Amino acid sequence: MTRILIRAGKSPLQVLSHEQSLASSRLGIFGSNSGNMLFYSAVFRVLSVPDAEVVANSYVHERPVNLSTYVRRTNEEFDRFVLPMANSYRDTFLPHLERLAKVIERLKIPVTVVGIGAQLPYGTDFDSLPDDYKKIVTRFTRAVLNRSASIGVRGEYTARMLKYLGFGDEHVRVIGCPSMFGNGPLGPLVRKVDRLSYDSPMAISYTPKVKGVDLLVEANTNRYPNSVIVPQQHQRLALMLWGENPASIPNKRMPIHTDHPLYENDRMRFFVDTSTWVEFMAQQHFTFGTRIHGNVAGVLAGTPAVVLAHDSRTVELAEYHGIPYRLYADLPADVDAQQLYAEADFDTFGRRQAETFDTYVRFLEHNDLEHVFQPGKANPAYDKALAAANFPGPVHTLMASDTVGRRQVMSRLRWLRQGHDGDLKRPAYAFKPPFREPRGTKSLEERVTQLEKELKLQQESMATWRGRMGRVLRINPLSTGGRR
Repeated sequence: MTRILIRAGKSPLQVLSHEQSLASSRLGIFGSNSGNMLFYSAVFRVLSVPDAEVVANSYVHERPVNLSTYVRRTNEEFDRFVLPMANSYRDTFLPHLERLAKVIERLKIPVTVVGIGAQLPYGTDFDSLPDDYKKIVTRFTRAVLNRSASIGVRGEYTARMLKYLGFGDEHVRVIGCPSMFGNGPLGPLVRKVDRLSYDSPMAISYTPKVKGVDLLVEANTNRYPNSVIVPQQHQRLALMLWGENPASIPNKRMPIHTDHPLYENDRMRFFVDTSTWVEFMAQQHFTFGTRIHGNVAGVLAGTPAVVLAHDSRTVELAEYHGIPYRLYADLPADVDAQQLYAEADFDTFGRRQAETFDTYVRFLEHNDLEHVFQPGKANPAYDKALAAANFPGPVHTLMASDTVGRRQVMSRLRWLRQGHDGDLKRPAYAFKPPFREPRGTKSLEERVTQLEKELKLQQESMATWRGRMGRVLRINPLSTGGRR
């Protein structure tokens, strides 16, 4: 059986509670952004042919500990290492990318990178790239290509950047994002309603650092009371689960704190599994916003979407897949969802599907990766297990007042308490009674009895030694200098 190690937080078949999904690591099970689940879940399914075992690496290869151990185990235990990746050619990810390069340089097995992309300010000139950026991106890409036939990138922009760094078309394949291909070619995007109405259900994604996005969220959640926002960062999951506010709130109009109206009115939803996310998006009339995977989740559900592009990665992905997009900088900050919906061209998406899917499949085969779309390689058992898994639904805020929300709060209380033994071991807010002996110590009466027993034993021992010394003196009087 072929064993494939895959860069992923967990297997898509693994059921974790909301609380476990956040507590699994400092960045959550999904590696800081829940959008990562969409592409690694898709790759998991595609590579789960009947005679293969696919194992998640929990992102350990890019962390600064035990690299030698992980290199050894990867070489010894696996036949391939596959890395579904995101906008990993970016400045904030460079330390992780460099650690991955160090690992890959020491691997003896094939390595395949699927769907990596550059994240740079829109329109960045490659001549202005920092030296450190060019050095690490080059090192990582070279390490991968030394162990694979080609590297799969998200779009033409990333391909041009790598060509600038010396990697030509023979090494680089533009394949888009693997999240789009988990179940084969997608169908066309069809408007569910002719026009959005006051009570239309819709999902809004947002990137807090994008200038003006607070106005976008505020205006449209006010216009459409059945709309919700779908955060993706692990800090927002902590906010929704535990009411954990950020250390500072530079803009209180952003829905990143417990006093925000969207938090108080439970109009936020967070997802810790791909399946539940897509199911939710299927119930919406429209989805839009600045998060590429917030919109991809809608597209996977057949819900019309419009990406509000704000950097190179969102533009190139939207263009490649034919997902409608607008440059956010060209729009009013509070643009109406109805305007986006009415002006969008949803027809291009359907026409792109056959070509992009075929390109993706050819990339897998170029790198000798077997997949479920090949004759005789389908794996209905995987789909059956996925359908049977009892995943938790969307996360609600602590202010939810309906039955679902209250049950979630009960779940969080159980998680915190973990029974009476859990309470006793919790140091924070512990109560120390003024008179009761500390837990695990004996009472005064018990200690006196114990001391009396020990004293008696010592007395008996001393009497024994006195007797022995007396016998010695009687037998050998010289031992005391002749005196009796």
